[in-house]
Amino acid sequence: MFKAWRKRPMGADESRALLGASVRGMDVQQLSSDLRDAPPWTLLHQCTLEKWKEGHAAAAGFKETILTCDGVLHKECSPSFCIKRQGIINLHKSSNFFSFRKRSKFTKLAEHFEYNHIPAQLSSIQNFHVKSVVCYQGNLVVLHLVRNTSSQFGLIDLSVNKFLGIFGQNELEINNDSVRGELSPDNTKCLIKLPYLTWRNRRSPRKYILEVYDLTPKKFTQINRIDLQCQDSHFCFDPRFNCSRIAITNYEKGSRNSLSLVQMNTWDVVAVNPCVDDTRPDMYPNLKELLYSPDGSLIIGVTMETVCFCEEKRPRRSYRPIHCAIFVFSADTTDTLHCVRYQQYACGQHLCPVNYLPVFSTCRSRVAVVMNVPDLPSVTYVDVYKLPVTANLQSLCRTVICQTFTEEEIKNLLLPPKLIQFLNFAPQYN
Repeated sequence: MFKAWRKRPMGADESRALLGASVRGMDVQQLSSDLRDAPPWTLLHQCTLEKWKEGHAAAAGFKETILTCDGVLHKECSPSFCIKRQGIINLHKSSNFFSFRKRSKFTKLAEHFEYNHIPAQLSSIQNFHVKSVVCYQGNLVVLHLVRNTSSQFGLIDLSVNKFLGIFGQNELEINNDSVRGELSPDNTKCLIKLPYLTWRNRRSPRKYILEVYDLTPKKFTQINRIDLQCQDSHFCFDPRFNCSRIAITNYEKGSRNSLSLVQMNTWDVVAVNPCVDDTRPDMYPNLKELLYSPDGSLIIGVTMETVCFCEEKRPRRSYRPIHCAIFVFSADTTDTLHCVRYQQYACGQHLCPVNYLPVFSTCRSRVAVVMNVPDLPSVTYVDVYKLPVTANLQSLCRTVICQTFTEEEIKNLLLPPKLIQFLNFAPQYN
C-alpha cells in the first residue's frame, strides 16, 4: 500500500530556516547541495505564491513561476496550452478582424492563432477556424480546426511561425471536451482520442477511438487506429521510449480504475495496475491529468473533486476547499508508490489546468504543487517535494550535474553529444 501524506502547513521558523538564505542571495547550487541528502517525498519548502515569484522558485531550482491562471478552459486556455504561460497578448473582441465570423464563436485562444498563425487562404477563403489547442510540446502545436461543420487538425511550428499542414479529417464537428491529444517526445507521432461520430449517433457517440498519426514532413498520415473500451481515458508517452510506449488509463476491457503500459507497435499490455484510486471505484470524472516525470521513471495522476462554484455569487471564503490528490506510480510496473493529498480553492472543470498541475525543477529531482490552507482562500501556497531518483549511476550523476550547472552551461560542456542529450533528458530507447 502506498504512503499518503496529508497537508501540514510548514511553520514560519522551519520555512525561514530552509530558504531564508536564498532571500539574502544564496544561489541554486548551494541550495541543491543542502537538500541533496533529504529522503524522497520530503516536504522541502513551503512559501506563498508571491514569495515564489520573488525568488524562491529560482532558489529551489525552478524556472516556472506562473502556477495559477484565471483563464477559462477552451476559451482563453486549453487542457494543454495556457496563454498566460506563453505570454500571449490577445486581440480585443471589438476588433474588426474575422468580421465574417459569428461573434458568438470568438475566443481569445482561437483569435490569437487565427490572426497570427493560420494562413489567410485557410481562414477566409476555405473557412477554417480554430476551436482549441489539442496538444503542445516544444515548438509544435496541434490545433483543433473546423471547416463547414467538419473537424480536422492542424500543425504549427512556433519556432518559425509556420503552418505545416492539416490531417485527420472527420465527418462531423467534435466538441472540445471530447478530444484529447499527445505528441511523442520526438514530435514525430501524435495520438488523438475522439468519439466515433456518424449522423445517427452524433449526439450520443457509442464508442471512442484512438488514432495515431505520422507527423514527419510531407506525410501527415494516419498509421493506426484502435477502439477504446470506454470514453474516459488519459494517455501519455513514456519519454524514455520515444514513441514506442504509452501509459493509458482504462485500456483493458471492463476496467474503470486501471493504469496500463502499452507497446505502440503491437498494442500489447506490458504492465497494469487494476486499482489506481483506492478511495473510489471509478477514477473518472475525478482524474484530470496523467503525465510522466521528465526522466520517465514515474507516472503521475492528478485527481480533483468535481465541485464547481464558478456560477456562485457568494464570497469565496464561504466555500469549502476542494480535495485534490497526486498519485505516483512506477513507470516500469505501474505499482502505486506514493500519494500527496492537499486542498485548493479552484475549479477543476472550467479553469486552466495550470492551477492544479505540478511543475518540475530544472534538475527534475523536485516537484512543486499549488495548494490552499482551509479558511485562508486568499493565500496561495507552493509546496516543494523531493522526488525519488532512479538508483543507477547514470541517473544519479545526471541529477548532480543538473543541480550544479544551468541548462545553458550544460549545452557548452565539453562532452560527447550523446551525453549532452542524456543530460537534457532525451529519449534513451528508440
